[in-house]
Amino acid sequence: RNRINSSTAVIMSAEDGPLVTQAMVCPGKGEKLELRDITLPAMKPTMVECEILYNGLCHTDIHMKDNDWGISNYPIVLGHEGVARVTRVGVGCDHLQVGDLVGITWCRDSCRKCDSCLAGRENICETGYQGTYLGPAAGCWGKDPHHEHGGCMSKVMRIEERFAIKLPENLRPEVACPLICGGGTVFEAVVDYVSSGKSVAIASIGGLGTAAIRFAKLFGGRVTALSRNESKREKSLLAGAHEFVACLGDADKMGELSGKFDVIIDTNPTNPDIGPYMGMLKFNGTYCKVGIPAANDMNFTYAWIPTIFT
Repeated sequence: RNRINSSTAVIMSAEDGPLVTQAMVCPGKGEKLELRDITLPAMKPTMVECEILYNGLCHTDIHMKDNDWGISNYPIVLGHEGVARVTRVGVGCDHLQVGDLVGITWCRDSCRKCDSCLAGRENICETGYQGTYLGPAAGCWGKDPHHEHGGCMSKVMRIEERFAIKLPENLRPEVACPLICGGGTVFEAVVDYVSSGKSVAIASIGGLGTAAIRFAKLFGGRVTALSRNESKREKSLLAGAHEFVACLGDADKMGELSGKFDVIIDTNPTNPDIGPYMGMLKFNGTYCKVGIPAANDMNFTYAWIPTIFT
């Protein structure tokens, strides 16, 4: 049976109504995930329905499971590094087709009207994008009730077509999943601040740091990897770093790099003393923090004089 949605004047199938599927659900702060039935809301004409094939585990999912940032609502279906196959498309969709391979990441919708959205920067939507599984505790990034839409730890997802990223069939899922979130996190910083010939430091070499090294080099940066000890040297150089320095956490060693870098991209998810990092920058340099500290250690403090004059 079909029904007419008067607000859109589009004929919609009964199959577009609420859908029961299964997902791994975190019932409360820090609790183990449980396989449960969940009900997805009705499809909108501009949505696609996808079968989740693979999902990467981002440390953000662990932060959200444990409410480290104070923005989690429970129960919650985590996951935002999803690779999926499109199984249904809404009648208002215009570029995805059944059978397409897509990636699903941290955002599921935005206003799509503001200057940022119209420029393809939905991540800085002026009213706040809708996080894939964020609820009211996340403020403007969680406008939908948290239990209506979950993340990629589900057998089926429904999401706005605009936020299902078409992937090439030959892109392996073990590559695609971390690129969808971690890769995108550092790619934005590289696009904004790295250009040919700039001296770029990547601080902390985990998943984010490794991707940042590769992207910064592709954009023409002279890349130095910074870590606490020598254990990441080989990995960093293989990823493309021109230099490696074991100095983080040691103010004297960091001081030896005074005025060396145009850009520092810091992937460390803690809140270190910012002074030694700022000291490593050239005048008019850029420090870009992409690792998010815990909610109880979020305050940023630095002196105004060097901020203004250097």
